Amino acid sequence: MGWRQVGLIGTRGGRIEMDQMTDARTLVEQGEALLLKGEVTEAAAEFNRAVQLEPSLAGAHLGVAEANLALGAFGVVYAACRQVQQLAPDTADGALARAILSVLDHRYDVALRDVEMVESLQPGRAYAHALRAYCFRRLGNSYDANLAESKAARLSGSRELAKLFPPAPADAAMIPPPPAPATNGANGAVGPRGPNAPYTSPRPWNERSNFERRMVQARFLARGTSVVTNTLLAINIAVFAIGFLDPRLNRTLFELGAEQGSVMFSDPTQWYRLLTAMFLHLGLAHIFSNMLSLYFVGPLTERLFGSGRFALIYFAAGIIGGITLAVLDPSQPAVGASGAIFGIFGAFGAFVLLRRRQLGPAGRSIINQWVFFLVLNLALPLVLPGIAWQDHLGGVISGFVLGAIFTAASGRRRLL
Repeated sequence: MGWRQVGLIGTRGGRIEMDQMTDARTLVEQGEALLLKGEVTEAAAEFNRAVQLEPSLAGAHLGVAEANLALGAFGVVYAACRQVQQLAPDTADGALARAILSVLDHRYDVALRDVEMVESLQPGRAYAHALRAYCFRRLGNSYDANLAESKAARLSGSRELAKLFPPAPADAAMIPPPPAPATNGANGAVGPRGPNAPYTSPRPWNERSNFERRMVQARFLARGTSVVTNTLLAINIAVFAIGFLDPRLNRTLFELGAEQGSVMFSDPTQWYRLLTAMFLHLGLAHIFSNMLSLYFVGPLTERLFGSGRFALIYFAAGIIGGITLAVLDPSQPAVGASGAIFGIFGAFGAFVLLRRRQLGPAGRSIINQWVFFLVLNLALPLVLPGIAWQDHLGGVISGFVLGAIFTAASGRRRLL
């Protein structure tokens, strides 16, 4: 009888907490609608009520930051963004909070990278596109700013979103918020938590060196581009095209570049084949299937882990997959990039599994799809001859392990 009473009390308490969370989310949605309409003061009031009702709701604190950015209360913006980072560091809200903090610090190029992360985690956020347009404006890139403003207008139904951000004169005079007390847990109000070190404005464009200008221009040209993935696609296709056009050269490439355990174990100088075999393919169907897989899974995984870690995962998985094949079946020669591709597929799965809570309801669906395609591809060797399942297995396991290590090591920082 006592157990039932405790159960009823727990259920009632859980229902009350759920109702509070639902009401707070409703207030956040109302605040977001008001914000996009330009009714900033009213939106700020709704967000503040949501924070008071449910202090653990990251979206409410983010709304406080967005509204106060428009109002020019930069100290509150700083504190609210820090609160979002503590509550939901690896979500779209967390990335957007980081972007706003970078705007406060005049680091518009950094803010753009965080906005890209928002778009990859939660596409279609009008405010994120408006913030992107604002950053491009501050960097003098009118073309991309116009594109981002148009998309923000389509998503929100309003072309007044530029008013949500400080105008150029105020932006130039922006100063860091002073330190202040921490969050008040009683009412959820947030106070500034800024660092003691002052923010510094970037040097004007005409005062930068030619090298700095070229670096900025290069970042603009490469933004949103999966450099490593595109490079790997280009190299694989180029090598295949060369061999396809010259059959004699193709035979030479396979004789010198295909991996085979017995050859490598008998001559240690032949272990380079683990690398060269990753860029050789047997025919059109072989390279088409591998490059299609790389095209679909590569860009997203590269954006999640960053180009450097992505390249490390790719080559490490390809090499470990080749070693697995050489040990388990030393007599079988093999070529292809599938072990490396399985590696980045495994790394993507590790990221999703470890970040499933931050991904929300979409996380379970992504995990289910990942498991389905993993089982399907690992089962293909049972019905299709000539597939080196050992290479696939070694690649996906090593990629998963590396992905888990990088994801766990990221802590509260995003992986890009």
